[in-house]
Amino acid sequence: MERTQTHRRWSAVATGVATALAACCGSGGGAAQPDDDAAAFLGADAVAILATPDRVESFRVVRPLDRPIDPAKAIAGVERIAGGPLLDAAQMALVRDLLFADESYEFEIAKGCVPVPGVLLRAWQGGRHADLYLCFECLMWSVTVDTPADRFPPGNEWEDFDPVSRRLAALVKALFPADAAIQALR
Repeated sequence: MERTQTHRRWSAVATGVATALAACCGSGGGAAQPDDDAAAFLGADAVAILATPDRVESFRVVRPLDRPIDPAKAIAGVERIAGGPLLDAAQMALVRDLLFADESYEFEIAKGCVPVPGVLLRAWQGGRHADLYLCFECLMWSVTVDTPADRFPPGNEWEDFDPVSRRLAALVKALFPADAAIQALR
């Protein structure tokens, strides 16, 4: 009788752990999958990289509108101001989860804003990368794959991230704690 109760307790613990892992990491141990509209926006190549990146780099960037980009500082059509830290596992999961959720976007809204990103996150998987541009002036983001140093995404490749702007601002504040402009984000 005692052995049966112990077995039941361990079985319940194992079931609880399996349930928690499935909720956290997806059922069947597979990679996270985006919602339908998010997947259409991101594209299959970006989804494959963002689902299970090897690492994610962070950069403070600017897109000068009044002069050419300095070729020595060019990265994905913007100019690198500073490098930030690699994202940790929790930060990588947050970025992926926000990008993969339809609720993070306002697909039906069209803004008359010209995006000027201040942050670029580069997710690597093997030799490929996906670049996530974040513009906090317009509250818009764009994702490109294997972006050449001189390519900037055109207007039709941007979407609104208003519903998750505070969560993204908190993330970039943690990545760039000494940057006054980033710390002023709301």
